[in-house]
Amino acid sequence: MTLFRRVVALVCMSVLFAPLAALAQSPTDRALDAEAAALRERHRANTDKLLDQAREDMALVVMPTVNFDAQPQRDFDDAATRDQFTRQSSTLLHWQHVTEKGYAMTVGQGKHKFDAADLGPMFQTTRGGLTYQVIPVWPGEYRLNRITYHQPRTAVPDTDARAKSMDFQKDLGMATLTETADVDFKKTGPWTPLAPGEDGLGEGCQVMLRFGEGCNEAAREYRWVEDAKRAFHERTAEMVPVAGVDTELLFTPLATITLKAGDVVLMDGFKLPDDQPVMVKDSCGVLAREWVCLLESMTLERLPASIEDFRKARSAASFQLPKLDAALKELVYREPKYYFELAAGVPNRFEMSKESWK
Repeated sequence: MTLFRRVVALVCMSVLFAPLAALAQSPTDRALDAEAAALRERHRANTDKLLDQAREDMALVVMPTVNFDAQPQRDFDDAATRDQFTRQSSTLLHWQHVTEKGYAMTVGQGKHKFDAADLGPMFQTTRGGLTYQVIPVWPGEYRLNRITYHQPRTAVPDTDARAKSMDFQKDLGMATLTETADVDFKKTGPWTPLAPGEDGLGEGCQVMLRFGEGCNEAAREYRWVEDAKRAFHERTAEMVPVAGVDTELLFTPLATITLKAGDVVLMDGFKLPDDQPVMVKDSCGVLAREWVCLLESMTLERLPASIEDFRKARSAASFQLPKLDAALKELVYREPKYYFELAAGVPNRFEMSKESWK
């Protein structure tokens, strides 16, 4: 079987795995729980095998993102807290392949849609404020020039203006805004949420259908939504429709890196602050039936990584992924080529604008 077919098989396995995990919420159905546990074990073994075999034709990249579990537990009863967490946890940074359309390496805690051309993170482990994610990547040159995220309780600009044709030689980039119909919940009476041990979901990353650690806050937010749905049916919560926006940022590349088959590489990660990017004033409008805005500037914070720090995190072997653990023994640090300078006097901060582009 070719590697491409093995990748497709893994994707299919992951799709089948998700609904069975959801059904396992019934704590009284032991047979279903056992079936879900067996499927999880097969999925773990297949993932470990694929990550090991991927090195024949692909590279393994380890990149840090934000560890939300290193922060104090959030009060998800507060709508503003839920909105902020949704934006932060849905953010995905996409390193796009320079020549192969659709190929990418994507890092972040957002929900990743498995694709043979962009598998996304398949294992993660934490150390302090960082979550190190392991990503199988096809060989080639990649550039960081795309970021996506979702913002609840937000609407596109209220204007009938039509956007002018974009000139990427003059502007940093553009944001494409897509309206979504979101649903939120409001408490109207006392809730009786199931305890984590009673809902059959498991713990942390098991709830989020991931391998590793660093998913506790995401699992808590997921459980809050499930409790809200239960409360709605018990008439102790109201379902509230709210507007939302999916945002895609396409911009002048911050950096590029070239990867070869067999590489096992550690790279620095990046974080998009909540107040970024900055749009050009009065630039939003409709272009080719899509809402777009010009980017005036954007700040990205670098998340430095080191081999020494990564080695202090929990190993893949401790999560019963021995083949991946063996592969990561060969990990080396590699720095990409940057097209913007770090901000003066501010460590690990890139302040991107067309004027600051090299």
